[in-house]
Amino acid sequence: MGVSTPAGAADSAPEVIPIDLLLAGSYTDAAREAIAIWNTAVPTIKFVEQDAPAALRVMEYKTARGVQSHVSINGAGRGWVYLEVGDAQLYKPSRIVVHELGHILSLPDLGPGSPCSKVMSGAWGGSDCVNDKPDASEKAAVSRFFAANDVGDRVPWWGPGLVTR
Repeated sequence: MGVSTPAGAADSAPEVIPIDLLLAGSYTDAAREAIAIWNTAVPTIKFVEQDAPAALRVMEYKTARGVQSHVSINGAGRGWVYLEVGDAQLYKPSRIVVHELGHILSLPDLGPGSPCSKVMSGAWGGSDCVNDKPDASEKAAVSRFFAANDVGDRVPWWGPGLVTR
């Protein structure tokens, strides 16, 4: 006898986002922590680490300034997360990665004056801010986005040539 599933069960399956950490370097552990944070915070999405290049890649890099982690988005859940090694000297590494993955999941920067309780406050939360958990409104925004969109869909606020930190 076959096993049946409830109506709408397919709709409850999380949106899978393949991600690779092959180039994450010193950020590898922080990236795995950030993946777990988002996977727990928003059950409708699921980052799945790959052992080969994926449509979402995480890369550690170094600049002369020593700061400037950012993303390049090729659709929701796709693109590059660039993690500057100097940022980890100023900010909690898992907070940096959670913030940058937030962009990949459709969330924009909040800007100056935004509170530490928001992971999307980024550097504006201050170097003493160690919160790496999205709050209820950030979780809800990602859930709403993926309820109406799929991985690869356009992120509305993201434009060509835009770099976000």
